[in-house]
Amino acid sequence: MKLRAITNALRSEPLPILAAEALWRSIRSIRRSTFQLGDRGGACPVRFQPIGYFQVQAELASEADRAAMVAYAEAVLRGEYPLMGYGSPNLGTKPDWQVDWVSGKSWPLKNSRKIRLVRHDGSDVKAPWELSRLQWSPVVAKAYVLTGDRRYREALRSVLTDWIERNPLGKGVNWTIAMEAALRGISLCLTMELLWPFANEETRWLDQMTASLWEHVRFVEAHSEFSLLVRGNHYLSNIVGLSTLSAYLHGPGMQGRFRKYAGAVEREILLQTYSDGGDCEASTGYHVLVAQMFLHSFVVQQRKGAAVAPEFEARLRRMFDWIVCLADDACKLPHLGDCDNGRVELLPDDLAQSSLPAAERDGLHIRSLCRLASHLLQWPLGDRKPVSLMLDSGIAVLRSGKASVVFYAMPNGLNGKGSHTHCDKLSVVLRLGLHEVFCDSGSRCYTRSAVLRNLDRSTEAHNTLMVDNAEQNLLSSGPRSLFRSGNDALVSRMDILETGDLGVRASHRGYSRLGVEHQRTVQLMERSLVVLDEVGGTNEHLLDLHYVLGPEWQVSSEMMEGETVSCIIAGPRKLTLQCEAAHRLTLTVMPAEISREYGAALPATRIRIRATAWLPAKVQTRVRWD
Repeated sequence: MKLRAITNALRSEPLPILAAEALWRSIRSIRRSTFQLGDRGGACPVRFQPIGYFQVQAELASEADRAAMVAYAEAVLRGEYPLMGYGSPNLGTKPDWQVDWVSGKSWPLKNSRKIRLVRHDGSDVKAPWELSRLQWSPVVAKAYVLTGDRRYREALRSVLTDWIERNPLGKGVNWTIAMEAALRGISLCLTMELLWPFANEETRWLDQMTASLWEHVRFVEAHSEFSLLVRGNHYLSNIVGLSTLSAYLHGPGMQGRFRKYAGAVEREILLQTYSDGGDCEASTGYHVLVAQMFLHSFVVQQRKGAAVAPEFEARLRRMFDWIVCLADDACKLPHLGDCDNGRVELLPDDLAQSSLPAAERDGLHIRSLCRLASHLLQWPLGDRKPVSLMLDSGIAVLRSGKASVVFYAMPNGLNGKGSHTHCDKLSVVLRLGLHEVFCDSGSRCYTRSAVLRNLDRSTEAHNTLMVDNAEQNLLSSGPRSLFRSGNDALVSRMDILETGDLGVRASHRGYSRLGVEHQRTVQLMERSLVVLDEVGGTNEHLLDLHYVLGPEWQVSSEMMEGETVSCIIAGPRKLTLQCEAAHRLTLTVMPAEISREYGAALPATRIRIRATAWLPAKVQTRVRWD
């Protein structure tokens, strides 16, 4: 499976591109082998200088935001780090930086090039990586600025010195990929700006921090995740991090570095996003991360007095319009594709979520990010319409009163490479007010469990049709393929129905290998949702319709078998689901799990409506509510 996927990917690329990619990889290999031999041990050639990054954030912060910052900082001083869906583990004031605290498994402090990241022993490298992104440190520094309490400053001096001394350059799990070093470099820059100025007795600490920033520049440059074949958020983080580091560091060549990397960021936004503003990775979680990276770079360029390209700013505005079109009234996005809580820096929404019990957190509350973007871009975020179409992204949002439906036929991410894509073609998310009735499965984990990883991105974990127990996109069961999928489920462009009702239609070809094509029509009316699934083809096939409901909903069945089946869905509202076909149906209510915060699993319910039918066939689902 792995060899076939790689072979198919290579066949789609022109020979000159493949030759250039091979040359680039050879150059990168040499850089990686020799970067530690550079000026290691010599005098640091740069000095740190603030750029005024936090001016706007300080103006927008409310009293509640300030209180949340101080509460978060107090937790860190106790050795408690609010991290993803794992709660706030007490890791101590000097954590073990090489350990996954969930499994207790650790990585050796040896040459990072020889470290095996994914070991399939129950560990997840995201745990130590998330802690070592140091994104908690600017929050503690903000608490120092707000209160003047030197406990925060001294705590940062202690823990950051500990990180630098116990994570020598090029050794251990935290020096394995450029993305982690780039995001960590941003955190250190923001922290140092907030702590500025440094007193005379802190000169040694300032020099140590500045030397570490220089090491981050060298590491990211030598381990760039650039590729001519496919580029995503990893490479973007590299150049965003390098542009930020070169903005804060003054010395030989730094001004030229800043111009180079800032220009690369501006060009990359046109390559990594669609014209409608959607990120090309088929994931709302990664759209948020990428949008924040571009917004961060926008601020850095402004503070450095650089001219921002008009096309960059226009596309960035579209990225946030895209978010507003898709979000609910609380500015919360549905979990489409992978979501692992990736951020550049923690904003008030992130702090508010971190104060909740792990089971109640949701990583896609982003009102504060949208508010910041609107202020910085001087751009009123887009109005919501009864029908919002993001055609390139393959997403439609229908709204009627307090009801809204997200219907998605997203192309497989990164030109079919699918690293963060799920088998969610023609899936729907139904929302009544702020409550998701039909929800996406989310992401419980990546490498901690290959089984859970593949379940979360499987067809049955989404609100769509499954044929013959087959996946829309071929997924390898091999643990080395957890970020790969086939590119089988090619989608059509969405069409708006010409009837008076709010409706859209799309199809996909993920089952063409079975001689089957799936088309779905979604209509939203005043108090009902109608989903019509039309399955084209010949012969007899097993059809399974899946609808996933979150933990706040309970299902009681009414009619379990027949050409019409139905059930009651009770929770914040009462709904009736009824399914009809010209053949016998069976409705089954099954336990499931979803995730709204990476690492956390919540009990959920899955409704499965099964039929064995000769094609062509139609199945209509109608959901009504009070």
